[in-house]
This record gives sequence, structure tokens and C-alpha cells, in this order.
Amino acid sequence: MSPKSAGLAAKWGHNNPLVYVEGQPAWNKKGNRTVPALDYIENESVVIIDLRDPAKVEGGHIPKAYAIPFKTFMDEAEFVLPKALGAPIYLYSDSDKEIDAARKEAREVGYKSVYGFYNAVESWTAGGKQLQQGPALAVSDDEPIPWERKLGVGEISITDFTKSLQSDLIHIVDTRTAVEFDTGHFPGAVNIPLEEMDKRLAEIPMNKFIVVHCKTGARGEMGYKLLREAGYTVKYLNAECECMPSGEFEIW
Repeated sequence: MSPKSAGLAAKWGHNNPLVYVEGQPAWNKKGNRTVPALDYIENESVVIIDLRDPAKVEGGHIPKAYAIPFKTFMDEAEFVLPKALGAPIYLYSDSDKEIDAARKEAREVGYKSVYGFYNAVESWTAGGKQLQQGPALAVSDDEPIPWERKLGVGEISITDFTKSLQSDLIHIVDTRTAVEFDTGHFPGAVNIPLEEMDKRLAEIPMNKFIVVHCKTGARGEMGYKLLREAGYTVKYLNAECECMPSGEFEIW
């Protein structure tokens, strides 16, 4: 997010937004870890996997967790994980090495959003959350873990967004910078960087359904709010995407 984007975030009620220009990819590349919010783990549509031995799982695990012992996970990850490669997956164990190895395995078989939930049990109880006793959710060799993303207000699903690229009734607005846009973009998309959007509204047709996107969803959401306030019929894509110069793309 750019400084100007942070200014828009402040305008819409966010307190003291700060800019970390390199972002989470650079943070992770340096070997740093991210810590999930407990309420997010508890309430959002995420996949939680307990890699510990069954006896420890039954002694107390995080609610909604699937029990997949580490060795089993390493052999069967591509068969038991959700079909959606963009499903947010949180792995925890009492061994950081197991978490790191399982993360690597899940990423190698194609999953995009795999995170280690380090010190999960301790963090859960320290945060006032209750562990669940007894067996955790089980997985089947014949059926992958079910997962479906819950759409928030104003969001469009990846499936509907992909279909919209083929429709003349939809107007796709790419809120990334011109430099980002030139490296690859969705077919038919028009580039109006978020920082310029309020001054370029005349370029966006009022008689079409507008779909806004960026690279991760953050700028897309702010663009959605701006256009909604201006009276447009609009949704935004809250997902990560990668567009190639050839016109090919991937969304997760």
C-alpha cells in the first residue's frame, strides 16, 4: 500500500495507518513470522490442522481443527487438503520443525496461503479461549477437507470474477500502479490507480457493473468504497492474483 493509499484509509476511518512498503512478502523472506489473530482463527473460514500425536490432540485442541499427524500429512497432503489452492491453511504442532516442514510440503503441492500457527495451544489459552477435548475433526482418504470462502460485504467470488471477464456488462478496474499494470493484467481491464481514482471518475461508466481489483484485495476494497460512495454499482475481488504479460493469470 502506498502513502497515498494510507491517506485514503485514514479518510475512511482507519486510525493511524502506517506504510510498510516492502510488505508481508519481504517480511516473510527475511525469516520473520506472522501471528494470526485468535478471533480470526475462531470465526473466519480457515482450515486449521493439528499435526500432533492423537493422544495430545484428544487432550485438548483448537476447535475446528482437523487431526492429521505430521507423518501422515507429509505423505498425503495433496490428497487431504481442500481442492481450492487458495484456502487459508494454518498448521500447528508442538514442534516448530514439523510446522516448517509441513508448510513447505503444502506449498510444494501448490497451496498458496499456508501459515504456521506457532505456540498455538499456549496462545489460545493465554488469550482466554477454550480448548476442545476429545477427537478433532477427521479427514478421509477419499474426500479432501471441505472449504468454502465466506464473502464479505461488497466482495465478488473468484468464480464470478473470472466469468465477468467475458461479459460486456462488466467493467473491470485495476487499481494497481501503471508500472504494475504494464507487467501483466486481466483481459479487458482498465488501469486507474487507487491514488488517482477520485479524480478520474468520469472515465468509469455509470451504466455498467464495476468490479475493482488490485494484487491482494487491499486497494481493491478501498476503490470499492470510493466508487460505492460515488453511486456506482460495484464489487471488488478480495483475493491474491498474478497476471502475466501473455494475458494468462492465476487467482487464489
